[in-house]
Amino acid sequence: MKVLIGGGTGFIGQNLSRFLLDKGYQVVILARNKSPLTSPDLQSFEVDLLQPELFKKEWFEGVEAVVNLSGKNIFTLWTKKTKEEIRQSRADVNKNLVEFIAALKQKPNVFISASAAGYYGDRGETDLSEDKQRGQGFLADVCAAWEAEARKAETLGMRSVQIRTAPVLLESGGLLRQMLKSMRFGFTFMFGPGSQWFPWIHMQDLVRIYHSAIIDESLSGPVNACSPGPVRFHDFLYELRKYKRTVVIPFPIFLLKLFLQETSDVVLYSQKMLPEKLLKKNFKFSFPTIEEAFRDIFSG
Repeated sequence: MKVLIGGGTGFIGQNLSRFLLDKGYQVVILARNKSPLTSPDLQSFEVDLLQPELFKKEWFEGVEAVVNLSGKNIFTLWTKKTKEEIRQSRADVNKNLVEFIAALKQKPNVFISASAAGYYGDRGETDLSEDKQRGQGFLADVCAAWEAEARKAETLGMRSVQIRTAPVLLESGGLLRQMLKSMRFGFTFMFGPGSQWFPWIHMQDLVRIYHSAIIDESLSGPVNACSPGPVRFHDFLYELRKYKRTVVIPFPIFLLKLFLQETSDVVLYSQKMLPEKLLKKNFKFSFPTIEEAFRDIFSG
């Protein structure tokens, strides 16, 4: 089976590409940079996905599944310019890919798009399964536009899946890598009260979820890619400190909002996400608890 991955050189993209190659898939990567991975079953093309006039039909020949992971890093100060870049790198890239696919004689079977926990906004103690309404704020707006463009693949007769991804845990990248930078100096921060719900997913489970979206023809629409065990942020830090001895420094909400403005939403939102669709399909998480996830990450 041949899978095309947009943004396949990023944190998730490299791990998903390696996972699929190990399973015997052919992989085509479209990204700004050439993939560092090497395999006779891998093709990597350097392209700006915001410039569809540069796309080539031969890249899509024989492709049965398209996965789009493209997206500018949200961990930056949200100016008017960066907000637009964040939106374009997600919604506009989906739009470009779907419109290009529309002109192909032979279309892939499925279009899978990344999305994010930000879809739900700040929801306090509410259990967030896939049928819950979108929240408020910039991230919710971006996710809604992102998913809407992905769903247009359905008008082409394709299945469409939107993977609402919680913060991904792996030592080599993402949120955990950023936190470990300060921990090297013996401290980390408690953002706000620490009682906010923190959804998460181990990278190994995330790539398996993407694989399920590729092969399971009954899976469509939004899918919460999170562990079945969300934790309070202070409990997340408690477990992390078992492996990384560090002092926790309280970071008051008013200071966080002063320095980061809207970007502070990323760490202050309370999102009790639950992977209802996956659990109904009896998806078996390799790391359902934060204790198991950290044990694997730091004791391997």
